[in-house]
Amino acid sequence: MNQLLEKALDTIITRFNTSRELAIAYLIVSALVVIMALVAAAISVLVWIRYARANRMGIKNQMNGMDTCRYALDRAELPYVKVKSGFLVEFLFGNYYNIYTKTVYLRKLFGKIDKTRSVTSTALALQKAAVAKLCESGDRKAVIRNRFSILAIFGPLLFIPFVLIGFLLDFYVFKTHSGQFYSFLGLGAGGLLLLIGLVVTFLNIPVEKKANQMALEMARDFDLATEEEIQVMEKVFQAYILQYICNFILEVLRVIQFVLEIVMSSNNKKD
Repeated sequence: MNQLLEKALDTIITRFNTSRELAIAYLIVSALVVIMALVAAAISVLVWIRYARANRMGIKNQMNGMDTCRYALDRAELPYVKVKSGFLVEFLFGNYYNIYTKTVYLRKLFGKIDKTRSVTSTALALQKAAVAKLCESGDRKAVIRNRFSILAIFGPLLFIPFVLIGFLLDFYVFKTHSGQFYSFLGLGAGGLLLLIGLVVTFLNIPVEKKANQMALEMARDFDLATEEEIQVMEKVFQAYILQYICNFILEVLRVIQFVLEIVMSSNNKKD
């Protein structure tokens, strides 16, 4: 085991031409990323199991997801908020509230929430109605999360392209080999996107917890589910919260891993 660790350290030190201390830190963080990715995958399986089981259970109100969401929005005094289903939005966000167009989008392909009459469809329809209610009532965390939600998806993906563009501008367009202005500009822009994505991922936890609680209250207050059905909904919501927590921890570890790579590469360039 020690030999494998030493070999891994030697590989990192050789690749980045860095110190042993930084190589150890990078190895530890990389191992944590792998472990957390496995935990997140396991939690995703748990989410799908609870989601699928509840989706096979009928619901007292006998309404599909679209009708349930419409009913809840009307009762919550949000008649102007629309309820739709859309492939592109579903592909990017799943069930989602668009704060700009004032529209709740419910899945019609994966899980078929829009037309299904089940505990899952009711739970997620009410949850998105609750997110809309939070945003429209001015809940600060909900508004920030939903306004910048697209950056949580594309921010990490754009980090490397921004850094690469800056590098290309420096060394191939302006040929500023002695300075790295555009490289650092690209790094700063990519880092800002990464940071915003991280903040949005962090805000998922309190916003979704609050919306989950509001959704359960709607189910009771609007007489849309029995207590037994509400308990099943709560288990589905709990699994989703665990998934959000795992995703946040994983994102933090990845950011640390990126920073360590940048530090080691920068030291290598200076040498």
